[in-house]
Amino acid sequence: MNKKLKLKFLALGLPEAAGFAAFYILPFIRSVGYAFTGGGLEKHFVGLENFKAVAENGYFRLAVRNTALFSLIGVAAVMTLALLLSFGLMRLSERFLWIKSAFIMPYVLPSASIILIWQTVFNSDGYFALTMSDKFGGFFDVLPLYLLFIWKNVGIDIILLTAAMSKVPKEVYEAAAIDGASPRTVRLKITLPLISPTLMFVGVLSFVNSLKIFKESYLFYNTDYPPDSAYMLQNYMNNHFYKLNYENLSAAAVMFTLFVGALIFAVYMLSERGSER
Repeated sequence: MNKKLKLKFLALGLPEAAGFAAFYILPFIRSVGYAFTGGGLEKHFVGLENFKAVAENGYFRLAVRNTALFSLIGVAAVMTLALLLSFGLMRLSERFLWIKSAFIMPYVLPSASIILIWQTVFNSDGYFALTMSDKFGGFFDVLPLYLLFIWKNVGIDIILLTAAMSKVPKEVYEAAAIDGASPRTVRLKITLPLISPTLMFVGVLSFVNSLKIFKESYLFYNTDYPPDSAYMLQNYMNNHFYKLNYENLSAAAVMFTLFVGALIFAVYMLSERGSER
C-alpha cells in the first residue's frame, strides 16, 4: 500500500475515530468516574458504595434476571429457527431470489411503524385474561416481546447463515455423499463446523439486538414501567436517568459493560478453541 493511499485511509478514518471517542469512549470514562463518587454538587470518592447499592436493589436484580432470561431464550430461539429455515431455503434461494428481500424487511422497518399492528393483535379480551392470570408467572405479559424479537431478527440471521452456507464448496458435499453420509450427518459434521465463525457473529449480533428490545418494549407497553416480567435492564437505567441518579446509573452501566465484555470474550475463546480442533 503506497503512502498516498495510507494517507487517504487515515483521513477517512480520523473523523470516525474522533466521533466514536467523543460520543462513546469519553462519556463512558466519565461514567466510570461517576460510579465511584457520591451524589450532590460536591463530588467525593465513595469507593464501591454505589456498586453495593445497585447490587442490593431489588429492581436491578429483577431487571438483570429478566434481561438474562430474555437474551438466553430469545437468542437461542431465533438462532435455532434461523438455522432450520436456512437449511431448507438453501435449495430455494436460487429460484426465489426475492425471498431474501422479504426476510430482511422486518429488520429494517422502523419499530414505530409496526408496533400498532402488534398492539392490535395482543389487545383482545382473551389475551388480556391470560395476562391477568397468575398461573403462568407473567409469561403472557412478556410473550409479545419474545415474538416481536424473533419476528424482527430471524430474517437477518437467515440472510447471514445462508450466505455462509453457500460459500461451502460443493465438492465437500459430493465427497460426503460418496462416503454415504446422511443429510443430518452432513449438516452437523460438515456445514455447522465450517460456518462456525458466522454462527458466532450471528449469535453476538442477536445478543446485542436482544439488549435493544427496550425501544419495542417502550412502544408496545407505552410506559416506563412495564409488567414485572418484562422489566428489563434498559428500563432500570432509563428510569434512573430520569431521576438524575447518575451515580447508580453509572455503576450499573460499568457492571453491565464488564459482564458483556467478559461474556463475548469467553464465547470468542470457545470459538477459537473449536476452530483449532
